[in-house]
Amino acid sequence: MSSFQDILTAQPHHVSGYTGFVPGYITCFGQSYGRTTHGLFFDRTVKRSNVPVLNDLSKFYDEQFITPEERDLINERCKKTQNCKYTTDILPGYGGYVPQYHFLCGKKYSIDTTKGLNNFVKIQELSSRELDNKIVPDVLHSENKYTHPFNKDFEAEELFKEQYTKTVPIPPTDTIYFLENGNPHKKFMAGYAGHVPNLMFEFGQPYTPSTENALNVFTDEYKKHKLFMH
Repeated sequence: MSSFQDILTAQPHHVSGYTGFVPGYITCFGQSYGRTTHGLFFDRTVKRSNVPVLNDLSKFYDEQFITPEERDLINERCKKTQNCKYTTDILPGYGGYVPQYHFLCGKKYSIDTTKGLNNFVKIQELSSRELDNKIVPDVLHSENKYTHPFNKDFEAEELFKEQYTKTVPIPPTDTIYFLENGNPHKKFMAGYAGHVPNLMFEFGQPYTPSTENALNVFTDEYKKHKLFMH
């Protein structure tokens, strides 16, 4: 009689969801992830390095790849920029963007993200120093004599406000398509994605007044058609 252990994947193997590199996996198919990785562990045709596939997970930090001073410099960005997203405490599973992370591979997530952030901070410091050397001091202290080239059009401002004046809500029994022409509710606000009859024939106006004209034309044509049918 078979036991429950017979249907389990033999050890060692990688659990489904492991996102690290597995030598030879890209050329294998037809079996589950666990059985495939189990076979690759004992496949002598697959070339592999002497570095263990699984890193030591007992320590979150490794002082060999980054100095304490560099780690403090990364974490100080949180106080300076008020952006605490990029620190040395990024946990595996974070799906957001990490600067310089995509250039690194072969180590566990916490190591590669910290090394990427360390490189990012160094690049920023180098770029900042180069920019400071290029800026002319006279430009920094010069007076800004720029004036706005346009005068405010108060008439256009009033027309714009009239188009978006607050109106009383439409009663639930009415339909916007059959309201009387001139009704302040007979229009659609910008962002409406539904069909508006005759809107394709309107040009040169903002969305809201264009829908108002299109609906007025639709109502007129509907009334004419209704009279003709009678």
